[in-house]
Amino acid sequence: MTTDVRVLSRKFPAYFRRQGAESDLVLRSLFGPDWRRHAMLVFTHADHLEKAGLQPPTFLTQTSDWLSSLAEEVGGGVSFLDNSSDWPSIRGRPIRDQLLRLSAKNHHEALQFRSDQSL
Repeated sequence: MTTDVRVLSRKFPAYFRRQGAESDLVLRSLFGPDWRRHAMLVFTHADHLEKAGLQPPTFLTQTSDWLSSLAEEVGGGVSFLDNSSDWPSIRGRPIRDQLLRLSAKNHHEALQFRSDQSL
């Protein structure tokens, strides 16, 4: 069996504020209303959180309502990546396994991507 994975990444110039609602609308228009069931939230630079004295679960309780709600609703859960470690060998496999579990949970169903939408 082969699995086709596509990554949609979006950078924000600042922390999540009203961009959260905007992102939700963009993702809904691209992938449909069930996009959260097929999504996984990945935070990079978790090492910076630890340097600031925050643990990843604590960080999620202190974020905006939209972001903390999203973290609870995404079907694939939340992962934090430590950019100071050897990513492929340490974090690559757990994220891959998490994506495979998410795909199995969704019965390997694919979302339709509307490519006529502009990002």
